[in-house]
Amino acid sequence: MFTYQIKNPKEAFINIEIGEGEFAGKILKSDELQPCMELTCSCGNIYFADADQLYALDVANNQVLKYTDSEVIDSTKDTYLKSLENEISGEQWGELNTFFKDLKGMASEMADANKIEANFANYRKVLQESQMVSYYEVLPWSFDLHIEIEGTKYWISDFYCVQPSCTCTSVLLLLSLSYDEQPSLELWYDYSNQEVSMGQLDDKKLPVTKIIREIRYTQVDKFRKTLSNRHERMTKFFNNFLQKNKISPTLQSPIIGAETIGRNDLCSCGSGKKYKKCCGV
Repeated sequence: MFTYQIKNPKEAFINIEIGEGEFAGKILKSDELQPCMELTCSCGNIYFADADQLYALDVANNQVLKYTDSEVIDSTKDTYLKSLENEISGEQWGELNTFFKDLKGMASEMADANKIEANFANYRKVLQESQMVSYYEVLPWSFDLHIEIEGTKYWISDFYCVQPSCTCTSVLLLLSLSYDEQPSLELWYDYSNQEVSMGQLDDKKLPVTKIIREIRYTQVDKFRKTLSNRHERMTKFFNNFLQKNKISPTLQSPIIGAETIGRNDLCSCGSGKKYKKCCGV
């Protein structure tokens, strides 16, 4: 039996009772279960201790882990872990995954952006090549962004320009048919004027016209609010990262500063606007 409730991240509780097998009657309660609450961490671990040993329910991979001073042991190397893992049903693993996603997602949305220590390993490309950054790259457990058309759900990954000198309001949206699939469609969405335009990727799998209509008209308020808020947060994450690591935000791409880019050329940040109306302002 599995129960959980989330009113807010601080009041979440979870109980697991194993009903069958060697561990029948074993109960893991809220005060024993500690989900990883590092918001930038991609692990799916819910930690618990037993006989002074630290374990984790990895809800991302449906397995039980044991932590020692020197290594992390999984169920392929430990019969106790395997037997405990087998006593948790597929349905319970699914519920645990839902609990973890709900908890981390809510915490990610509610957290003060200035208190999240995001890491940008690719910061040089961001500054020098105007590389855009995925929201899920920074907050991997944030709430899913998707749209549903005629009963089919389309998953969206959103990418942002976080260059300190850029004031664009365009977001790169990559759409796919499932959470784990490679993207099938690339769109650019400007949340300031609700304009949607095609990118380079379109493998003809998705109903482009209906998707654009859904984003631009049917769910315009949701997309405008969500994407503008995420863009603002991403900019704060990046600026705070630069300040913390004493990195100069004036590091610019040689291309941007070169004479080869005219003021009427498209801006290299990917906004789709002319350079003079974007980073060249």
